[in-house]
Amino acid sequence: MATTVAYTVERWADERAATVCGDRRQVARAVGKAALATAHHRPRRRLPDAVLGLLGRRRSTLHRAGPIPRRVAALLKPPRTHALPLNLPLLPLAGAAAVVGSSALCAFAAAHDLHLVLKLAGVH
Repeated sequence: MATTVAYTVERWADERAATVCGDRRQVARAVGKAALATAHHRPRRRLPDAVLGLLGRRRSTLHRAGPIPRRVAALLKPPRTHALPLNLPLLPLAGAAAVVGSSALCAFAAAHDLHLVLKLAGVH
């Protein structure tokens, strides 16, 4: 999970740099050069594919590559046009919507409980 989050954050930073710079190929070159400059390999603790039940799956060679070749390949592809702008404040809006929605559900449950209590008490 941590490697997936780290990769996603790095990809986001790559896309942001490509947006600011305006040249995806230049950012891809910079990512590749930075990877070569810091050429150290962290030992990865991976479970064998047999343990995960993945023996029958065929994957592309890019999937088996490390994160840097995948990042560079993603930068060399044309950008997605249906992506939302990165400056859109989606997280605060989603948080506010979740709070309002859960508050409404709690209020509905409380009103239902009050109705049941009043019904048991004989008040109409």
